Amino acid sequence: MTKNEKLICLISGLWTLGNTMSAVFVNVYLYAYTGSLVVMTIYCMIRIGLFPVFFSIGGKWAQRKGFSQTLIMGLIITMISLIYVLAANTSFETNPNLVYVVAALVGSGEGLFWLSVNSLNQIVSTENTRARYISNLGIFNNIANLIAPLFATVLIDLAPNDIEGYINIFKIVIVVYGFMSFAAFKVKANHSTKSFSILKNMRIRKDKRWRYCMTSTFLYGMRDSLILTLTGLLVYNATGGKGSLYSQLLTVFAIASIGAYYILAKKMNKGNLYLFYKIGAYLIASSTIILVIFPTMFGAIYYGIVNAIATPMYANPYQVIMMNNIQKYEKKENIVGRVIAKEIYLSAGRCFGMFCIVMCSMILPNELYLPVSVIFCSLFPIILVYYAKRYEQGNYDFDDESITEFNYIESN
Repeated sequence: MTKNEKLICLISGLWTLGNTMSAVFVNVYLYAYTGSLVVMTIYCMIRIGLFPVFFSIGGKWAQRKGFSQTLIMGLIITMISLIYVLAANTSFETNPNLVYVVAALVGSGEGLFWLSVNSLNQIVSTENTRARYISNLGIFNNIANLIAPLFATVLIDLAPNDIEGYINIFKIVIVVYGFMSFAAFKVKANHSTKSFSILKNMRIRKDKRWRYCMTSTFLYGMRDSLILTLTGLLVYNATGGKGSLYSQLLTVFAIASIGAYYILAKKMNKGNLYLFYKIGAYLIASSTIILVIFPTMFGAIYYGIVNAIATPMYANPYQVIMMNNIQKYEKKENIVGRVIAKEIYLSAGRCFGMFCIVMCSMILPNELYLPVSVIFCSLFPIILVYYAKRYEQGNYDFDDESITEFNYIESN
């Protein structure tokens, strides 16, 4: 790997370490005070809804100053959000609306961060190196996913209670983000100085390739909404609210994920990619459906193991397909505009999924709204892979290779 690729892998791994320790526990920490899945869903809608705003701000900023600055500013705002959570503490119980202030801070910080990282992923990798680069990102991230819950478990066990343990976790994460800011200064990636129009790239009617990419991204975001909002809290509830047991489960899930990434890197190739993509979609869908139907330890374990195994089957092909298609436009334009447009469509899919959950909570009885909304959002991976296959089979004609590019990775 190049120096920039190594730096981005390091930054991504450290982010995963900090995010696994903080983001999930921020949700649990806030949920412990609010006691409402609906409030936490609205929290995530605000957080994700701010992404497009800060993608746009960050894109224009990075065009002039580079992505290192936007990445560092995103980390600084994220650190401020954690400090705010620590300072507010029990105030969330008396004033639940403070949760939405956290959402605004986290959304703005993560918006700048993800704009920077996703753009750098596109810029520092090439079509020839992308599959291996994505695999290395997966390895770094899953090592972090393994370490984070182990470390979190120790911190919670040493604390007098779970809330104090979460506070200690937040303090450690602030230090990790500070180290990431230092590493970000070292990233020296070339980026286009050409102007770009986000609004132009949001239009998909006339460009068949781009319409496929953005529709797929929206469909991908629908199921992704569950991961951002409910699944962590449902697993937490299944443990009986025991923070240390919750951390132990996350450790088991991370080990399963590392094993899945390792095996699939050896087995997945262009001849069997769609088969893995399809199997992954069905497994991903089943994991959240089982969790909401059986909100017990059985459901939690099934979700965690199956989701860990299926994620590289489902997510990796999607990511490389999208990135390779964006690369097709590189010679003619500044592709940062398309990266931002893709992230906006992803955010739209996520927010629409969360909106469905909130609307179901208003329309349906308490015992029905969660199963109905989760099952609905869980079916979108299956819809996505069949939509991809439809294009792969040549329903539309293109001048060059297949739009879905099911030649993701050769066997290692």
